[in-house]
Formats: sequence, C-alpha cells, structure tokens
Amino acid sequence: MKDRSIEKFNTVYGTKACYYGYDLRKEFTDYFADKALENKTALDLGCGEGRYSLFLAQRGCRVHAVDRSAAGIAKLKKMAAAPPLPIDAAVMDIADFEFKPGGYDIIVAATVLDHLDQDLRQRTISNIISALKPSGILYTNVFTVSDPGFGVKMAAAAQKNRENVSDTAECMEYYFAENELKQVFSDLAVLYYYEGTEPDTSHGRPHDHGWACLLAQKA
Repeated sequence: MKDRSIEKFNTVYGTKACYYGYDLRKEFTDYFADKALENKTALDLGCGEGRYSLFLAQRGCRVHAVDRSAAGIAKLKKMAAAPPLPIDAAVMDIADFEFKPGGYDIIVAATVLDHLDQDLRQRTISNIISALKPSGILYTNVFTVSDPGFGVKMAAAAQKNRENVSDTAECMEYYFAENELKQVFSDLAVLYYYEGTEPDTSHGRPHDHGWACLLAQKA
C-alpha cells in the first residue's frame, strides 16, 4: 500500500469512533456464530481498527493482527486492553510479514488484497493458502469492477456518479473482475461466495460498493 494511502487511513482511523463502524459482514458472523474458537489461532491481515480481530478474540481465538496504519493498530490495542483479549497487534507492511506455513486455523483478509499491487497481491494470495492449517478457514472480501470507484480509477466519465464513490476509494490499487476472487483461491473449497453492489452508510458520505466475499476451507 502506498504511503499516501497510509496517511489517509491514519487520518480516518484517528477519529474517536471506529471509522468503519463495528458491524461485520453477515456471512462472517453467521458462519462463526456457533463455531468453537477457544485456542484457535487466527491471522487478521490489514486489520485496520481490528473489528474482525475483536470478534474472534472475544470468542477465545488467539489473534495475530497486522496493519501498516499506526493509528489503526493503536486503536485496536486500546480496545483489546480492557478486558484483556488475546490479540497480538503490530504495525507491519504485508510485504514484510513472514507467513508461517500451516500456522493458522483462520485467516481474515478483509478489503486488503485490493489495496496491494499485482506482485504483492499474488504473493499474498499464495502465502495465505500456505499459511492455513489443514481444514483452516479463509474469509476475504474485495471491491470489484462493479464498484463506482472503478469507473473513477479508469478515468471513465470521472465526474459521473462521483457522489456514489467511497471517500477512501483513492487508496484502491485494484478492482477484482467477476468471479476472480473465487478463481484465485481455487485451491480451497468454497463454503460461501457472493458478488453484488450495495449501499454503504457506515463512513463518510453515503456511497455504493461492489463487493466479492468468500469463505473457503483448505482441504
């Protein structure tokens, strides 16, 4: 992720409240609602303010959370301190993160793969698959070419529908094509997959997002 994007996220994460809200994607909470997570290990890549880390840790999962935003990590550490939750949070670039093969029961990569350049994105996808334990679960979501921000990025009628674009769209490196997220993780068994366009009022001005969301399991 570019330095200017980190500056943007440090600014928005510096607000008092959780900038993106505390609600998680329903497919994630529904899947893990009845799962026994005590003593499981999880990796939250590009954790931001740590919403997914907090959800898992509150259910007994030991979480390793990494993000380049110092403001996001500082906020997560504060929220995890009282009562203490089993979260190890660190300011780190994904490019520098050492993935442990077979090290995690759960890996979360929520709106992070689309913030990486092509080379790092491909390496991270391979590393995620390697880092999952047998039967481990991946949850990932990305923005797709149906997102209004894609048209702006491609300079196609840049001013048209700009009011429907997220205020952090400038930080995006890549928008996934139709079914691409499922295809790049084809080594995993798909448990849930969704693509669609939805309104978002959780942050900034109201806008739309084109999403792809995947829950998958390593054989």
